[in-house]
Amino acid sequence: MKRRTFKIRRKIIVTFSGCILCVLIFATFSYQIHREIGYRLRILEQADDLYQEVLELRRLEKNLFLYKERSSLGQAMFHVNRVEGIFLTYEHEFVGTNGNAKGSEFARMLEDYKGVLSRLDVESRYWTSPSATPTLLAMEESLRSLGQSLLETTKGWATAQRFAIDRLSQSAIHLFLVSVLVFTALGVGLAFYIARLLVRPLDQMQRTMEKIAQGDFSPLPETGARAAESLSLAKAFNRMIHELEERQEQLVQSRKLAALGTLTSGIAHELNNPLNNIVLTAEALRDDFRELEEGELLSMIHDILTQSERASEIVRDLLDFSRSERQEMEELRIGPLVHDTLRLIKNQTMLSGIDVQTEISSDIPPVLGERHSLQQVFLNLFINAIQAMPDGGVLKVTAFGANGGQGVIVQVEDTGVGIAPEHLPRIFDPFFTTKQVGRGTGLGLSVTYGIVEKHGGKIEVRSEVGKGTTFTVSLPARQVQ
Repeated sequence: MKRRTFKIRRKIIVTFSGCILCVLIFATFSYQIHREIGYRLRILEQADDLYQEVLELRRLEKNLFLYKERSSLGQAMFHVNRVEGIFLTYEHEFVGTNGNAKGSEFARMLEDYKGVLSRLDVESRYWTSPSATPTLLAMEESLRSLGQSLLETTKGWATAQRFAIDRLSQSAIHLFLVSVLVFTALGVGLAFYIARLLVRPLDQMQRTMEKIAQGDFSPLPETGARAAESLSLAKAFNRMIHELEERQEQLVQSRKLAALGTLTSGIAHELNNPLNNIVLTAEALRDDFRELEEGELLSMIHDILTQSERASEIVRDLLDFSRSERQEMEELRIGPLVHDTLRLIKNQTMLSGIDVQTEISSDIPPVLGERHSLQQVFLNLFINAIQAMPDGGVLKVTAFGANGGQGVIVQVEDTGVGIAPEHLPRIFDPFFTTKQVGRGTGLGLSVTYGIVEKHGGKIEVRSEVGKGTTFTVSLPARQVQ
């Protein structure tokens, strides 16, 4: 099991490690792109400076040609040197954008430009003669041409850097969108993977445990498309279910033995009293038979018969309680069955001064049951209600459909003495009774409980001392195929 758990942990670690690796890969690409953008921005700044220096040279050219000021020539030489310094410092970056030939050509043009400025500096006639010679005109034309070429070249370098930065920005945007899509897909895939690996097996186990709580020990399926870890866990869980089922059976057997002990003790106690009375009366009858009068003899014989009938009643109730033969089930209507049972106790209710009230719905669905057994259930409840009202009262019987026609409920309510709260949990136990000695065997409600349970129903009791008791019998309705 530890090895399987380790495998699950290893799969989860590997999965998350793969996700982290993807994050690192995208982060590395993003870092490289933004680093390159920063580098290109610095080169662009130098290219703009170079372009501005060449523009300043062109401005000084105009002053030089228009006003022939030597100071303009000196300033031009200063800016040429600055252009040369920037170019030599960043030559590789500038040339790498447009090619080596372009860099060599720029260096040559810059050198020629410096040469023309130097020749103008030593040409005295340029500064003194009002009209220029053809040679001087050629020098001016060469200076303008070289200046224009230098301007176009530096502008091209600056433009190339801007294009490079724009491409990098587009790449960063594309990388961001791709990373969003990839991480979304990874998140969804990871969620489904974790659900398949852990959540689904745990959900199946939860449903199985709920069934176990309801008494269904059906195992988990160990076949199908299951991971090795889930299959191993299912096998371990099924072993636990099997052991629980065995423990449940052992517990049931223990309870049966305990119930058997209680039953045996109850039988011995209940039968002991009438048998002792029979024996004592029979011995007295034998010893004093010739001396007793006829009335006394009849009285003692009557006592023997009464005690024998009581012992017979105990045995009969015990047989009803332990009856396990297969009963013949038939479709029954609860309304007529209740009315037939009430007719059996009509004389008892009249003699006891009990008012019988019935509220039986006309649309009660039929039930599947054994007529004699269900009649015995209602008869036991009615007799208990009558005995709980020695001074008269009201016996109310209510029957109606429940759960949208899926069940039938019968309530037997009396206004008798009620049942003490400490006695309620035991009223369905065999041989437990709150009646006076000789008025009950303590098996009636046990028999009733067993019959209702065999019919797939349940019986509940609600009582309050001095106000009365209500028994509720719930039976499943017969399902029409």
